[in-house]
Amino acid sequence: MAGTDLGRELRPATLDDAAAVADLESTRDPSEPRDPVLLRYWWQMSDELEVAMRRVCVRDGAAVAFVGASHTQWEDGGPRFGVVRPLLIHDRWSDDDYELLVAIGERWLQDEGATTAVARVREDFPLELGVLDRLGFREDRRMRTSELDLVDRHDHIVEEARESARQMREQGIELRPISEDGHPDRFRHLYETMVESRRDIPTSVPEQEMNFDEWRRYWFDNPAIREDRFWIAREGDEIVGCSVLDCPVARGVPWTAYTGTRRRVRGRGIARALKYQSMAQAIETGYTRVRTNNDADNPPILRINEEMGYELVAPVIELHHRL
Repeated sequence: MAGTDLGRELRPATLDDAAAVADLESTRDPSEPRDPVLLRYWWQMSDELEVAMRRVCVRDGAAVAFVGASHTQWEDGGPRFGVVRPLLIHDRWSDDDYELLVAIGERWLQDEGATTAVARVREDFPLELGVLDRLGFREDRRMRTSELDLVDRHDHIVEEARESARQMREQGIELRPISEDGHPDRFRHLYETMVESRRDIPTSVPEQEMNFDEWRRYWFDNPAIREDRFWIAREGDEIVGCSVLDCPVARGVPWTAYTGTRRRVRGRGIARALKYQSMAQAIETGYTRVRTNNDADNPPILRINEEMGYELVAPVIELHHRL
């Protein structure tokens, strides 16, 4: 593909293109195939909660290039970050084509009023990183993508899930899926807990805080999220923590979508106990491995992951470019 040809062939992507783009993304790491059902859902959520642009090039029924860009609804006077997501098939790689995709995303962000473009790329994708470096993108922070072998760690996980549940009961903490919780305000309490805990996750790019209705749709309209796999920790009338597994619909690897607790209960082992319940349930469901992504500046959750037996797959580098 020559850059000029690609530029002419890119067209606006619709929700019906999600499957082809998921196939394209899956070629980068066959051990982590992209779920087309979930990608379509995330595009729908991005259109609802953010401002987004997507372009795709399809040849012979297969996507060979894609670029997406998005940003939250900025507050007046606040930072204006936008995310750019270029994808280019590797067996037809061209630095010029990849640079064109980045440029299209950045131009759209500039027109929207963004001041900083953000790209997130795995450290083991040197072609992408090389182009981004030449374009002036610089590392700002790192995340860790890690995987837990549920077969190899079966006995440890099951034993610790049982023991940590006992320890929680001694503290007056009950662990259960939210599907088994009968409190009439359970979703409102869960929302308040997640909003509070998310505020403490290290980040350079501010997240837009969802209202209750947006949050409920975001989590519970998600085809990967099931209430019987959404673990909560209850202390009396309050939900003080949660951990939820994001399960593939069509293909892919299950991920821990979120684990967090209220500030006032930290240091009591609640997040650890929740993760063990979730992983023990994943074993019962028949999964053989689970992945998670955590900021490298979040030592409490990284310590839990290390104890459980997670092994690093690859760092994900967040790069920023001033527009």
